[in-house]
Amino acid sequence: MSMSQYMSVFIDESKEHLQLMNDSLLQFEQDTEDIKIVNEIFRAAHTLKGMSATMGFNRIAELTHHMENVLDNIRNGVSVADGTTVDTLFECLDTLNLLVDEVIETGQETTEVSDLMSKLDEMVKGAGKSSKQAPKSEKKEVKTEEKKEEKVDAEKKEVKDEVEFNEYEKEILAAGKGKEMTPYLIKVILDEGCLLKAARTYMVFRNLEEIGEVIKSIPSVQELEEEKFDNSFLVAFLSKKNADEIKNTILEVSEVNNVLVSNIEINAVEKVEETEIKSVKKVTDQKQDKAKKAITSARKTTTTVRVDTEKLDLLMNLVGELVINKTRLAQLGLEYNLQDLSETLSHVDRVTSDIQAVVTKVRMVPIETVFNRFPRMVRDLSKDLGKDIDLIIEGKETELDRTVIDEIGDPLVHLIRNSVDHGVELPDKRESKGKPRTGTILLKAEHEGNSVVITIKDDGKGMDTEVLANKAIEKGIITQEEAEKLSHEEKLNLIFAPGFSTASEITDLSGRGVGMDVVKTKIEALSGSIEMTSEVDKGTETRIKLPLTLAIIEALMIKLEEEVYAIPLANIVETIDIAKKDIRTVQNEKVILLRGEIVPILNLSSILEVETEKPEIEDRNTVVIVKAGNKKIGFIVDVLIGQQEIVIKSLGKMFQGTKGITGATVLGNGEVALILDVLTLV
Repeated sequence: MSMSQYMSVFIDESKEHLQLMNDSLLQFEQDTEDIKIVNEIFRAAHTLKGMSATMGFNRIAELTHHMENVLDNIRNGVSVADGTTVDTLFECLDTLNLLVDEVIETGQETTEVSDLMSKLDEMVKGAGKSSKQAPKSEKKEVKTEEKKEEKVDAEKKEVKDEVEFNEYEKEILAAGKGKEMTPYLIKVILDEGCLLKAARTYMVFRNLEEIGEVIKSIPSVQELEEEKFDNSFLVAFLSKKNADEIKNTILEVSEVNNVLVSNIEINAVEKVEETEIKSVKKVTDQKQDKAKKAITSARKTTTTVRVDTEKLDLLMNLVGELVINKTRLAQLGLEYNLQDLSETLSHVDRVTSDIQAVVTKVRMVPIETVFNRFPRMVRDLSKDLGKDIDLIIEGKETELDRTVIDEIGDPLVHLIRNSVDHGVELPDKRESKGKPRTGTILLKAEHEGNSVVITIKDDGKGMDTEVLANKAIEKGIITQEEAEKLSHEEKLNLIFAPGFSTASEITDLSGRGVGMDVVKTKIEALSGSIEMTSEVDKGTETRIKLPLTLAIIEALMIKLEEEVYAIPLANIVETIDIAKKDIRTVQNEKVILLRGEIVPILNLSSILEVETEKPEIEDRNTVVIVKAGNKKIGFIVDVLIGQQEIVIKSLGKMFQGTKGITGATVLGNGEVALILDVLTLV
């Protein structure tokens, strides 16, 4: 059978299980006696083993099988996990990630795993030696047939022992008996290599509901839909059918390995008198209906569809075209005073807005997908550097557009590496300063208007602005005279200057400042901004502000002579009219006093080299006040056209990297308007 059709499912689910293993291992390292976490890791490894074996990826299957042996010893108390065990399991996880990446890129496994498997085997043998000390009398040889019988008996016992019913569920079971329905407890065992467990459980429930009533499942329906179980689950069930008929009904579902059916015997149910059954019958029927609806609702809410991101990009492009043409139709309606068209357009406008909102939401991805990589990274780096660091993550459920998520990972890696390497001090150094030996790094995401703010904050040594200024002078970035005029904030921003570094020696990790200009450029390319504050011995805080989406934005349309430009609304503070007499010249710069704040004024036509015969400053000037970082700057423009929803179009490779221009949009009349990037323009 060709497995190519399952490849995308395998890749997606493998990544999910590897991430689960990573998160669980980090927890396990903090508490190596928590067997629940070991079970989580075992379950993820077991599922990955079955999937990879089915797909023919033997190295992944073999390595996970050897991991299972070690984990099984830990959860059964045969061996105790120590630092070496955890490090080895992390090494296995890294190798599995490498193998899955190879499968994605080439469809084949090339990384050698034999040495790692030998290491795992030695760990199992070491545990086995200690277990041999048990008295011989405890060891019993059992024939294969007897073992099989014991296994079946144990499974049947497990079916009966693993479930408890509350009073409400007992009432339903009692009412079922009143309807001459038999209460059953069913254990469904799926194939080890089952690829789509959630789909199989749904089909089992569907088949069961045709011949009876589902009362309860263990795990819950939601956990089954999310595949938070091994290869088996329990179902409490009422039916007039016999056990064999129920078993055959379930076995019709493919990838079901076995079905165990037993009668439910609950004393509380048997003691219910016939009169009580009659009295609760009506109420119970209503409760059953509600329970069925709840199960159906849970299935609906947890059902997801995996969609290729290229399809989402195409869908967003089509929505963009729809927005452009909607604007064009609206303009035609106004030009020709077509009342009927205007009325229809108002409806089209609402529908288009709804479609746009839905598509935008579909493209949103929790920032958790980026944040998940950092606990492991901080753990490894702090261990290498001999530091104790707690990483606190907040707001990982905050959602961002997929295109922003794809690009923000590298800048965050750089900033967190800097905090670990050059921010947080060594434990002894921290203690001498009266700080806790364990440093803290906060990684936080939160919504702020139509933007998302990501904060990286450490309680390390901070940055001395005088040291930064001296380093900048030494590297020829600024002169001594320029340094004396800089404010505390401006000296701190020197860190974003190209080629700036405070690192006294080269290490595997970047010094704070190395590549910070690249970080800033990357964030500004995403129409975002970055600000940094720092205090000596208190720590450093970096705030990154990003737009929710990069595809469709609100913008202010302006005119310079006959050319139309768009300024993203997120960058605009306000628009004002300024008289010539209110503009002053300070140190060869034209400025205005705006509510006690000095704001530089620039003529946008001059900056963009738009041909005009108008003087740079007129008697009355229309000024757009924009914010670039912590600074406000005013742009003199000819005409304000108004606020408009625009679709951002790429300028293509030829104009890529053009400073001051972030893209283009198509106007209602079919003309193209450039979108200004005020952050790089100033």
